[in-house]
Amino acid sequence: MAAKIEALTFDWYGTLANHRHEMGRGRLLSQYLASNDFHSAPWDRRILYNVFDYYGAAYKPRLTDEAKRLFWIEFTRLLFAQAQVTGATAGQCEVHAAAIRDIFGSDCFELYADAQPVLLALKRRGLRLAVVSNWHRGLDSFCHEMNLSDHLDAVVSSSDIGIEKPDTRIFKEAVRRLRVESDRIVHVGDSPDDDFRGAVAAGLRAIVIDRRNVYYAHERRINSLCELEGQLELLE
Repeated sequence: MAAKIEALTFDWYGTLANHRHEMGRGRLLSQYLASNDFHSAPWDRRILYNVFDYYGAAYKPRLTDEAKRLFWIEFTRLLFAQAQVTGATAGQCEVHAAAIRDIFGSDCFELYADAQPVLLALKRRGLRLAVVSNWHRGLDSFCHEMNLSDHLDAVVSSSDIGIEKPDTRIFKEAVRRLRVESDRIVHVGDSPDDDFRGAVAAGLRAIVIDRRNVYYAHERRINSLCELEGQLELLE
């Protein structure tokens, strides 16, 4: 008989949240720079991770409005320097800070409609919940500002611990934080490799969420988090 499920972990992007504008932040930035007649180096995701090292160290949702304004001015300065942005007003970071906040802050993302109600229902059942994601620093702040923190017992970001899925160590870190045996945890994510195989290799059970219906032959899949409860019953 399978062990009773006591906790679930969730991938972030593609599982709980998506880009609000249906395009990545690199493309949004490129559009903004072009609209201001700026020139820049080609976009590189390392730029994103570098500036979010600063975000993770300096940004807190509880900052005052003025402190947040100053933070985004400095974030813009660092971003423009990393991306080698040039143009007439490129040095006037205070002019561009609000637009950069909208592109790179949590408001650039939106939760899938099923995310909050399902997590709330799981939490009310007494299950422990966590996010485990290959993501830059600051994911805990994103979860807070998107009103998920009350549902979560832990947020594990690859950049915070220096380990990416499918490495089993990132799942084992979630196990440690949740204080639940690995075989009593189910991981839900949108990647058969990073999420499903990585979690199973770490001793967790796993489910693939297939919102785009591309893994129709997968042994354990759902199209929506609303189907999750039925799958959990099959796993117990």
